Amino acid sequence: MARELTRKSIHLLGLVVPILYLFTSRDFAIIGVGGLVALALGTELLKVLVPSVRAIFLRIFSPILRSQEQKGGPTGATYFLIGSFLCVLFFDKTLAIVCLCFLTLGDLCAALIGKQWGRIKLFSRKSLEGSLACFVVCAAVALLMRLHPAVAITGALVATVVELLPVGVDDNITMPLASGFAMHLLIANWQF
Repeated sequence: MARELTRKSIHLLGLVVPILYLFTSRDFAIIGVGGLVALALGTELLKVLVPSVRAIFLRIFSPILRSQEQKGGPTGATYFLIGSFLCVLFFDKTLAIVCLCFLTLGDLCAALIGKQWGRIKLFSRKSLEGSLACFVVCAAVALLMRLHPAVAITGALVATVVELLPVGVDDNITMPLASGFAMHLLIANWQF
């Protein structure tokens, strides 16, 4: 649990992206987050190509890395930045901010509540309690951002289902994109 708490406290740093985007332009967000994606992908490439870089990276970050990340797989932070960049690129400002908050806060609550109080297991190690926490937090975020209740609930539900299901692609990408597209389609087709 201590390792997960450390990982998730770092996960909270992800709130910097939607908060900064709230106060800046779309162009600034695309350039800023795009630059961070390039830096993260560059680091991932250096880890693969230069053993000394990988050794330094592991020495610094191994206490918070998951096993697949320690074996050389991309980090959750890299996936987070890619998901963030795609949200800023594809969605209007409000939806992008909501999706990024889903990713940061919903995923955080799902993990922490699920690990601490999750008793009813659904898929893999995911629990009903964690999923309910994710849904409640995502719905609250969307409603606080003044999305129509039908859009907010739909987005929260899609984010929760995608976070829960083992779809084979990192949920730092699938969760914000799937929920964003669902909300975008609802808004576009029903004029909310």
